[in-house]
This record gives sequence, C-alpha cells and structure tokens, in this order.
Amino acid sequence: MKKRNTFKKVAAMTLCVAFAIGGAACDVSLVATDSTEDLKRIVATVDITGDDSFKSDGEFANCASIVKNLNGNVLKRDLVAYFLSAGSTYINDYGWSYRQTFTQLMEDLTSRKIVVQYAAAYYLTEGGDAFNNTFDAYIAAEKAAIKEDAKLTKLIEAHPEVLTLKYFLTENGTDNTDYDKTVYSLKKLINDSLDSAEATYIEEADLVDDETFGVARTTPTGVGTETEDYYDTNYEIYTGQNAADSCGSYERLDGSTQLTRRKAYNDFLSNLSRNGLLKEKEDTSDFTKIDYYYVDLASQLEQALISKFADDLTESTQLDKDYVEEKYAELIGSQKLSYGEKNSTAFETAIGNVSDDSFVVYSPKDGGRFGFVYNILIPFSATATQELSLYPTSDTDTAVQKLHFTKRAELLNSVEAKDLRAAWFSNNDDNNYSYKAATNAKFYKNGKASDYLFFEDNFTNSERYEELSQYLGQYPYNGTIEKDGDKFVSFKPNKMDIDGFITEMEEYIDYALGAGESEDKAVGNPYTGYVDNGNYSLTKGKFDYSQFMYYTGQVSLTQTAKKDFFNKDTDAYKALSAVNELMFAYSTDTGCLNTYMGYVVSPLSDTYVKEFAYAAQYAVDKTLNPNAGVGQYVVCATDYGWHILYVSFVYENGAENVYGAFNYEEKDVEGTFSNLYFESLKSATADEDMNIVQTNILGQYKKSGVKLYKSRYEDLMSIGE
Repeated sequence: MKKRNTFKKVAAMTLCVAFAIGGAACDVSLVATDSTEDLKRIVATVDITGDDSFKSDGEFANCASIVKNLNGNVLKRDLVAYFLSAGSTYINDYGWSYRQTFTQLMEDLTSRKIVVQYAAAYYLTEGGDAFNNTFDAYIAAEKAAIKEDAKLTKLIEAHPEVLTLKYFLTENGTDNTDYDKTVYSLKKLINDSLDSAEATYIEEADLVDDETFGVARTTPTGVGTETEDYYDTNYEIYTGQNAADSCGSYERLDGSTQLTRRKAYNDFLSNLSRNGLLKEKEDTSDFTKIDYYYVDLASQLEQALISKFADDLTESTQLDKDYVEEKYAELIGSQKLSYGEKNSTAFETAIGNVSDDSFVVYSPKDGGRFGFVYNILIPFSATATQELSLYPTSDTDTAVQKLHFTKRAELLNSVEAKDLRAAWFSNNDDNNYSYKAATNAKFYKNGKASDYLFFEDNFTNSERYEELSQYLGQYPYNGTIEKDGDKFVSFKPNKMDIDGFITEMEEYIDYALGAGESEDKAVGNPYTGYVDNGNYSLTKGKFDYSQFMYYTGQVSLTQTAKKDFFNKDTDAYKALSAVNELMFAYSTDTGCLNTYMGYVVSPLSDTYVKEFAYAAQYAVDKTLNPNAGVGQYVVCATDYGWHILYVSFVYENGAENVYGAFNYEEKDVEGTFSNLYFESLKSATADEDMNIVQTNILGQYKKSGVKLYKSRYEDLMSIGE
C-alpha cells in the first residue's frame, strides 16, 4: 500500500525558525519583535494520560509513564515557525484574520501531539510482542550504546522523546526502516536549505560557468524525483567543517568549496542564535549534535509515527471483489446521470480533469467522439510569421482568406524542425540534464545525432529515482556539439523539413516498438486532399478543412485496450512514450507538455483553430476516418506552422465501461486501469476511515488533554486589530 498524506491538517513542523524565516510569505515580522526568552515560553501543553482510558481499568492501563516521555509542550517559537511556513495560506487564500489563523495553527499543533500520544498508547496495547514489556530494556540498551559519547548522552537526556519515538517507529529496534527514512529526510531537508544559501556565495564568487544554451525548456515531470522508499543511512549534513565525500549520497553544488559552504552554514547558525535557538557556546562542528537538531528530529519523528499509525490501522482495509465492483457500477451510474444520453459540456469538462484517481468510465451517446491528442508544433520562423502577417485573414471575404492560405502554403515549405533541448545542457553540473551514453544504448539516425541523452538518474538508477512516465528516454540530442575540453561551447541542431521530421518520428516509433530493419510499425502517406496551390474548395462559404491535412499515418499496435493505457509493457504505451519524448524535443507548443493524455478533442468545443480541430476530429472519429483511433497521426497546417497530432486515447460513443469491466484479478498489475481504480478506491476508503478515527481521538482527548496559555501568544493573535 502506498504511503498517504494522513491527518493533513495536523501538519508536520518544518525546520522551525531558521529556515522558515527565509521563505516566509507574510510581510509581518514576528520573530524580530519577540525576545529570545519569550520564544522559549510554553504556549500549550498536551497530556492525554489524565483520561479515564489510562486508569487501572482503562484500555491504556500502565501506558501513562511511557506516553509521558513524549514531549507535550508547544513553544511559542514552534507557533511562530509554523505561521511563517503555513500561515500565509490561511491569510492570503482564505482571507482569515491573524486571530483566526493562529487559533487554527494552535489547533493543528495540539492535535498532532494528541495523535502522537494516542499512537504510542495504541502500540503498547495492540502492537503484540514487539511492544510487550520491552520499552525499558530498549531504552537502556540505546543509552548504553552511546554512553561513551558524553555530548550525545546529554542530548538524549534533554530530549527523551527521541528514543521513545524511535522505539515505536522501529518496533523495539527490529526494523529501522521508518526511522532511517525520517532521519534521511531531515538531513536532506537541511542540506537542501544550505545548498540554497550557499548558491548565493558561489554566484558571488563567480565560480560557476553556467552559460545558457538556447531558450529555457520545460523538463518532464518527475526529473530527479527520488522514489518513495529511498533512503541512505550514510547520508550526512555537509557543513564545510566536514568533508563532502564523507556525507554518503549527498552531492555538493558545482563550484562549491569548503569556504562557500562554511559561509552558508555560519549564516544558518547566526539565524539560530538571533532567534534564541542556539545555546550559548554550543559546539556546532557537528550539526547532528546540537540541541536544535534534536528539536527538529523529534518533530519529524512525531509526524513519521502519525503516518505509521495511520498506515498500520488501514493496512488491513480489505476491499473484496463484490464491494469494488459495486462501487464501480455506482460510478458508472452516477456518470450516466451526469452526462446524459447525449454529449454535454459536463462530460467535456470531466475528461479534461481525468487523472490517476479521477476517472471517466461512461461516455454519452450520439454526438461525435471525444479523445486526446499529443501536439508537436513545428513553427514558422519569425521572418515567415512576419511575412504571413502581410496577408490578412477574413471570416467574411473568402477571396482574401484564400490569398492568406495560399501564401501560408508557400511559407510552410521553409518550416524546419530542430531539436530545442540545448537548454538542458549546462557546464554547471547542478543544472545539467545531459549525459553521454553508450552507443548501443539508444536510437541513432544514420550517425547524425549526438550521443548525449538526458535524465540519467531517472533511467539508470531506479533504486533511488522514479522512472519518468510516458517518456522513452532514448532519443539523443539531434545535432552537433562543440566542446572545449570538458566544457560545452555551442550547439547546432540538425534541421529537417516536415517530410524529414515525419520520417524521423516514424523511425523512432519503430525503434521504440522493436521493429526490425525491414519492418515498419508506423506507416503513413501524404494526404491526397492536401491543397497548396490556392484551389481551396468552398461549400456555402465555408472552406473544406480536410484540404489542410498534409499527411496521415497509423502505428500498428496489438495492445490498445484502454485498460492498459499506463501499462509500460504494452506497445501502445511505448509508442506514446516515443511521441511524447519527441514533443519535448521539438514542439514549441508548451501547453501540451506534461499533460495527462494530451489535449482534449471534443465535437463541442471551438477552442482550437479550425484546421487543427478538423484534423483532431479526423484522427479520433471513425465516421470521418475508418482508421481513426489510438496510434493514428495526422499532420496539418495552421497559422502557427505544422502540427503533428498523435492520438493517445479515444472515448467510444455510449460506452458504459470505457476501460472495460473492472477486473479484480488485475488489481495488483501496475499500470492497468483496474490497478489504478482499486488503489484510488482503497486510498479514499482508508482516508474516510482515518478521518473517523481522528475525529474520535480528538473528540475524546482534546478537552481534558490540552491546556492553552493564550495570554502568552495574544500578541500574535492581535496583529492588525
């Protein structure tokens, strides 16, 4: 089961004041007006052990002493830090006053403490042998392991909640995964923040050659994203007082030196000191051995325990076949009522919002077909655009419009496709997405292309990084690269006319599908109705927009079932991934990048220019084109240039099971519709269950277990009054 964001309103504390101040979205200075001692004041205490459930005959009898080891104090600096990181959402987005905002923030902070304490009591009574009378022995063993380190021993004595939380996260030390992930996440957050601060010093020192090559280019969603389960137990915080090479998988910034890192670290320490978060004369050579680190470690461990508690409670959530199929039938029924028997704008809106957890499983009858297309736009040059503008367009004067179309057809001959990914190269390693790959590891086009690919981490280190979705990742930069030693100097893309690009696309699709040298999977032909000589047909004053289609083709796919749209093992997914990658490489239409399935094609909408709209309908609607459907591609012309449309998905008229009936046997097959639907339903069901659990816990313990000292933060609530 995937980890979920449970207890969303019970927010995890970020790195308190030191980092929150730098990213504060509010204009009000809170910390500067508070004295150091004032920030240390307790503004709330949480202790649920006074409830009857902790008495000798209660369900949590004998748990109180251990639960009391968990820090139930909320300090004023915690409230201020939380405001700086989250308060702007309430004020700017909801229009709340400061009083309303701080009231809610205190509600969040105390609620988290309640849930943490309850989770500990729950594990002590329901956790089985792992938590059966082992607490004292575990704590004693942990303390014994560090007894030779006086500094660490002192910190543990000052923050007993750390070992208590670790006890529950590791199930008495038998499984350190959750604890190690939490520590890794905290250290990474600190390093990321120090990296941001250090970058300013590197820039000032002009140590980095970060020349920009080409126009900034959107990258695929997920680039550099670590997998949910990755962590590194050797990962350490790099302060400049230690060696970066000793920090595990941490990679320092390009141009970083120990001097620039120490400057960033000193700034951070100064910020801590100014806000009373660094003890006088505290040894800061090892950040993991200062008091502030343990404050934040405890905060992160609290949130980890809440997540563990929520997941453990809902892990046993069983959705049997009958229940899931019933819910699926209910979804079909409700959508049938919503969209009616005919097309509706409601349906068009709905498919525009489909996602991994928002499904459209019914399509209306009688009214054309809906679908999705990817759009690769190969544009006119600035000069051609200017020249075309001299030929006006007209909705009423067909003669004027014909002249415009005729000139456009002439200028289309000069349109050239070129690889736009030069911006993904950089001499600064931190901004460089390229890497030189083995010659047998990717697609080559007659030796023309370079041997540079992109996003190495995502494709070669699956243990740490997520694989990019719908992105094949084997199309190298198509052009020549000039280097001076190890430095990139310039990039010259190979230019192709529209015929050359179509050939390139078809060959890359063939490559993606593993076609042999004499085998063609993507096959097309020039469209016989294309007109480029001005002889455009008119019917009742309207142009025949089929005459602007230049080329049509079809990818021969054996696996086009809609239920397998995201199944990476299907040929439809591989072909789609190849086209998507080419879109990132060549298209100047950035609106289609990183969309779920592409642009919505609708017989209702007039959003698109008429030539594009006709070609898109031709590609998805079998009443216009018997070959229409997934894998169909059409090339058409508009005033923007050449459009290459590729059909990714089509809704059939009146389908009551768009993806086919839910198949319970495929619920664990990743990428299938049944898997996506099952996981979405399971997550939603678990969230509903957890909301009930949360409500019950807070309802039982909040009144007796929480004490607020409002006078100590009244100055914050009264801001603006």
